[in-house]
Amino acid sequence: MSVYRRVGRYLRPHRARFIVSLALVALSAVLEIGKPWPLKIVVDQVLGAKPLLLPWLRDLDARSLLVAACVGLLALQGTLALLGVRLNRLTIGIGQRMVSDLRVQLLAHLQRMSLGFFGRRPSQDLVYRLAFDTYAVQSMAMNGLFPFVTAVALLVGMTVVMVRMNPLLAGIFLAVAPLLFLTIRTVGRRMTSLATEQRESESRFLSEAQRGMGAIQVVQAFTAEARERQRVMDASSRALGSAFRLYVFETSYSGIVNVLIALGTAGVLYVGGRLALAGKLSAGDIIVFVTYLASLYGPINSISQTMGLIQGSAAGARRVFEILDAEPEVKDAPGARPLAAVRGEVRFEDVAFAYETEGDRAFRLEHVTFEAPAGALVALVGPTGAGKSTLVSLLPRFYDPTHGRVLLDGTDLRELQVRTLRATIGIVPQSPVLFPATLEENIRYGRPEATAEELEHAAELAGVMQFVPSLPQGLATPVGPEGQALSQGQMQRVTIARALLKDPRILILDEPTSALDAETEAFVMRGIERAMEGRTTFVIAHRLSTVRRADLLLVLEAGRLVELGTYETLRRAGGLFQRLHEAQFLLTPDAGAEGAS
Repeated sequence: MSVYRRVGRYLRPHRARFIVSLALVALSAVLEIGKPWPLKIVVDQVLGAKPLLLPWLRDLDARSLLVAACVGLLALQGTLALLGVRLNRLTIGIGQRMVSDLRVQLLAHLQRMSLGFFGRRPSQDLVYRLAFDTYAVQSMAMNGLFPFVTAVALLVGMTVVMVRMNPLLAGIFLAVAPLLFLTIRTVGRRMTSLATEQRESESRFLSEAQRGMGAIQVVQAFTAEARERQRVMDASSRALGSAFRLYVFETSYSGIVNVLIALGTAGVLYVGGRLALAGKLSAGDIIVFVTYLASLYGPINSISQTMGLIQGSAAGARRVFEILDAEPEVKDAPGARPLAAVRGEVRFEDVAFAYETEGDRAFRLEHVTFEAPAGALVALVGPTGAGKSTLVSLLPRFYDPTHGRVLLDGTDLRELQVRTLRATIGIVPQSPVLFPATLEENIRYGRPEATAEELEHAAELAGVMQFVPSLPQGLATPVGPEGQALSQGQMQRVTIARALLKDPRILILDEPTSALDAETEAFVMRGIERAMEGRTTFVIAHRLSTVRRADLLLVLEAGRLVELGTYETLRRAGGLFQRLHEAQFLLTPDAGAEGAS
């Protein structure tokens, strides 16, 4: 389906307003065509004393006829002004509703995409498409379609009148029209290419600028301001260069159009002047014809500019539709059923996961098989990059396995509705993520309907209530952008409280206490352990205080499950876990057997 037809689909829900707008366009065109006729009456009938063609005006004297012509001219202009205001309100309203509809659809589609999709695309580029490229439907429909329809209506109407007045002059004008439209067709493709380049370079500039601002602490810490500034300015220069090339091309394009228009005008004025001197045209006819010429070339110029606008806006629309056409890698299968009562038994059967990189597959997990009984505490340990976070990400179907199956209570996760599956899982990420809202709103995020008692209980278990009295507004304190009003440890406790308040059947803890000091960690872990009761819990271990209590210990290395068992059996098995354990024990001898990673 062409981009123009797809944009038209967003116009359908507003077709009633669209039809009214077209009617106003037609009425405005008729009034525009009638604008020079009061002046013709003044010149020919009032000043030239020629007989009137309209019988109902023949009895008026010259003074009354002059007044009538002036009143008619004012009425035409006043009516056109009122129609213009009404038409603008209608078209702008339609355009804004179209943008809103497209943004809602695009945002909903993005929310269905898997994490792999976002990993391959800069978030700033997606925001640019959502915020700016969506305006393309308004530009194409309202700033392109309506000016185009108006111009065509005026062009056709005035041409008809001119042909009836003098076919020779009309023919001279119409001889230029094919050259204009040929120029439009030839130049349109190049303008589309330049407009696409300009939008993409602007998007890249936004990404570069956002990267520098988002990491300002690191930039300042490493005194890299000059390098970052140069990198952003290089991206800015490329964006400005693209905009400059587009502007120069548009200016040259307009210059060609104006030369062609001047060619037609010169021919018409020359022949019209000869006919007037020969007495074959009246002064009023010349005025009407010249007025039409000025008005007539306006629509042609408008058509040429509108075509360029539509071509440029189409580039933005294509960028939006490119995202909408991307199929979610994780989605409900046909016939997927909602998840009913959950026991929490989890089984991995020969699971592998790989991601695509430049046409090749890079495996993150290979041949992972294990079974976790309902209510079990499963700990995952291994070197950095071993695949621990990837493994737990398969449970809420942030990704789907490349090979093998993940089962919950004996059912393949791909047979379940994604929404109901994720509703049963609580997650505490390694890097805490907070929203610019109040502390209470952040804790309630996964369960807004929770009671005040439930919220306070979850906050108490996570250790949030330890620091709430020190906040200026307690739980109503805004945490600021990205939780800047809180320390890293406080932010982590908030994310733990959020997961506990959700009351999930499966709990995923990705190094939940990594940002906490030893005393706070011990307090929080006691609360988490109470919350674990009756839930199947997966913990990516940071310290052995959690690992020692695990019912099942998974040891991963380079994406492979190399050891599986309990803490005591693996600690003496002579494998990777024993080496990790001994290395950490030697580093922290006073901690006893406190941790492994």
